Amino acid sequence: MGKKLDSVVVTFSANSEIRERIEHPLDSWAHVLYLEDFHGSARRQVLQNAHVLLSFFFNKEIEREEYDFLKKVGLLQTISTGVDYLPFLDIPSHIAIACNAGGWAYQIAEHVLAMTMALVRRLVPLHEKLARGEFDKDTWLLRNLKGMTAGIVGYGGIGRNTANLFRALGMRIMAINTSGRTQDTVDYVGTLENLPYVLQEADVVVLTLPLTKQTKGLIGGEQLLIMKRDAILINVARAPLIVEKDLYEHLQRFPDFQAGADVWWNEPTWGRGEFQLNYPFFELSNFLGSPHNSNYVAGAMEDACQAAAENVLLFLRGEPWHGKIRRGDYMDIDKKCKF
Repeated sequence: MGKKLDSVVVTFSANSEIRERIEHPLDSWAHVLYLEDFHGSARRQVLQNAHVLLSFFFNKEIEREEYDFLKKVGLLQTISTGVDYLPFLDIPSHIAIACNAGGWAYQIAEHVLAMTMALVRRLVPLHEKLARGEFDKDTWLLRNLKGMTAGIVGYGGIGRNTANLFRALGMRIMAINTSGRTQDTVDYVGTLENLPYVLQEADVVVLTLPLTKQTKGLIGGEQLLIMKRDAILINVARAPLIVEKDLYEHLQRFPDFQAGADVWWNEPTWGRGEFQLNYPFFELSNFLGSPHNSNYVAGAMEDACQAAAENVLLFLRGEPWHGKIRRGDYMDIDKKCKF
């Protein structure tokens, strides 16, 4: 057994079930404290003695003036998978940052499948026609996913789980990741340099990669024109991966092209403004949206917290841990984007 550390501090509000899921893997290695249980000088002392922070929305849970208290913190482990909302320039530089890689993977993968099937079968516009009294069987010839090719751009935990669901339906899998290698059985694997090839070959393109300096605006007018005219584009990662204006104009110009989005260019998720669109996407019959709730599934938060705690355990043991974030990939993202 290793040396028991003073504290892992959970900075978000946690009910009894979440506390149990966090404490179980850490029980022999750390004293787990919950910041919501402390106030005033006691809160300050807890932060000053913390070795690890386990946070959901760090920017809303820790005040800027409290950052100076974090001198002993070696790791900031997030419950979220995406971390582009973090104030990287202000978080003390000695703190390593880990995202919750794969912590929400299966839940989001199922959402991808649901959106894809709804689009390929035109369920929403057909439902709306029926609601208006129109019995329209003939406007769209529906398609099967079996035999189609899926291009998964961001082949991490969410991407792999999505691939498993698609593969079960008889789809081919093309994967894009950072290394261009995978031990999984896929029909093609490459890096972002190979993105044009994947875009032109895929019937369904799924974006599951992080928003960084490199990936912001990854899909614009040029990339959309490479894609098949009847392709489906699904984004469950971050909205600014896609140029909003270019997507809207492409959907207008090519009505057989479809898109599904669970993420938005302006949304209140991280306290950065209200939901707002600059273009009337919802007037289009070839667009489907959901309110960034692909991970809002019964039991998902508990599972994600346990996964994050297990990664903290690896850190405490001095073993290789997952989801290490390179700050330089994020620091120059345009602060005007409300991810």
